[in-house]
Amino acid sequence: MITLFIDSSRKSLSVALASQSKLLFVSNVNSYSKHSNFLMKEIDKVLTQTKLTLYDVDNIVVLNGPGSFTGVRVGVTIAKTLAWVLSKNLYQLTTLEALKESTIDDVVISVIMDKDEFSYVGIYDDGTSIMDYLSIDSDLLKFQNKNITIVTMEDNSFVKELSKRLLKSNNVKLELLNDYDYLKVINSALNKAKINPHLAEPVYLKKIDAEKKFGN
Repeated sequence: MITLFIDSSRKSLSVALASQSKLLFVSNVNSYSKHSNFLMKEIDKVLTQTKLTLYDVDNIVVLNGPGSFTGVRVGVTIAKTLAWVLSKNLYQLTTLEALKESTIDDVVISVIMDKDEFSYVGIYDDGTSIMDYLSIDSDLLKFQNKNITIVTMEDNSFVKELSKRLLKSNNVKLELLNDYDYLKVINSALNKAKINPHLAEPVYLKKIDAEKKFGN
């Protein structure tokens, strides 16, 4: 079973191929704001390097954000189009879920930066998961006597303040990633139910002021 992985939710564009429990090839290109110019080229590149074609692919895994409006939309649109036209199985995973695959702890908190006072946060606590757009003061970010790992790719003020607050009543580690554990991320997505390509939806990073006020 060959799986094609696509992530256009961040500044670097990532495309990978995996076969069962083996990662075949990964390509990363810094094409922020120009993912649409590079994504199909990168897909062709990883296929060429592995001497495969799109017809050899069985599954497509796409990270659907949170991420930039244009970036996430490009990856999701191409993934769902390929899945529909070529009758491939489609799986989606959030970028927050992908981040948390790098570690195991009582509580794993993955963070994607927006602004100092708000970020997208994934909370994975003893088998339960929450993904939300949270302020640093959110009640969802209050724990007592837990072992906590905060995972992010950006060391920012939200993460620093969150770490300080959680340290008061918990054992806290900060894991700053350079990249995903691609094989773990792909396998995590494949353990989910496959989705109808028409139902794949991006999660955008920014929220308009009205949405922020409504959520609070």
